Amino acid sequence: MTESRQKFGGLIPASPYKPLSEHDIKKITEAAFRILARSGVAVYSPTAFEAFKSAGAETDTKSRIVRLPRSLVEDAIASNPSSITLYSRDGNYDAVLGGNRVYYGTGGTAIYVLDPDKGERRPSTTEDVILNARMVDALENIHIFTINVFPNDIKEKDHIDLNRFFHSMDNTSKHIMGGIYSMSGCQKVVKMAKIVAGNMEKLRRKPFISFITLIISPFKIDKNYGEITCYLAKQGLPVVVPTEPMCGTTAPITLAGNVLTHIAETLAGISLVQLINKGSPGICGSVGSISDLKTMGNLGGAIERGIINAAVAQMAQHFKIPVYSTAGTSDAKEVDIPGCL
Repeated sequence: MTESRQKFGGLIPASPYKPLSEHDIKKITEAAFRILARSGVAVYSPTAFEAFKSAGAETDTKSRIVRLPRSLVEDAIASNPSSITLYSRDGNYDAVLGGNRVYYGTGGTAIYVLDPDKGERRPSTTEDVILNARMVDALENIHIFTINVFPNDIKEKDHIDLNRFFHSMDNTSKHIMGGIYSMSGCQKVVKMAKIVAGNMEKLRRKPFISFITLIISPFKIDKNYGEITCYLAKQGLPVVVPTEPMCGTTAPITLAGNVLTHIAETLAGISLVQLINKGSPGICGSVGSISDLKTMGNLGGAIERGIINAAVAQMAQHFKIPVYSTAGTSDAKEVDIPGCL
């Protein structure tokens, strides 16, 4: 059974749609380096700001703008692992991120669910975290449990992370990835995982949890996520530094502009991870899309989102940085055949 599970996903290279030519990749690469060096990013995390400053980046204390020299970014790319294993606790579903291997996981974090018994929309709860973890544990085609619902019944912010990760770990042995809501909660999750692993060194060697922070489009590392990213990088645990530019609102209207924003912001996040702890596992995160210009809302299932994700994956492979990407979402208002694709 172990052999069949290991072979089920990820070991056969995918043949993805490639919207970018080699010339496109080179142009986006050069433009990303120029943006980071000339315009930079706004950094509101004190730890991150000082890390960039100490590494030789041009910093402005008043505006919080940090301009990253090309050499700094290139060094970060070179030191970030090109292959990162997201371990399962039983060894049956280890996901080796690298190259063009593909694994499937859940995603989130939804704040509402359709009640499985009543079929009615309601706020998600801790019981839904448990139910989803158990379901993922039973599905051979799902390799990673990205905690996909929010426990609205947990009112204390510092308790959210610990509850989400605890109930996930208690109900699946697959790798668990999740977003983080507070530094205190993040530290408690790491402490809990360390206890389960036996010690911190064992957890670093075979991390069965990973974390999602955020680079806020356009070009902003805020205080909360910046500090959490620095903490996780220092611990040497896998951290996704996703960016979510939306065409027409937080990014240029064109797909090319969106992809460029994605890459420049991602390289800023990877640079931060590597400045804090050289060699720490940083993961590119592509969750951008387009805006509905009638409502200014985000479109999750637009075909443009698939094109953006494919282009970002190409760029991540160019830089040899493992990539996490959103897929399979829908804007359907009902669960039906098109909405389930």
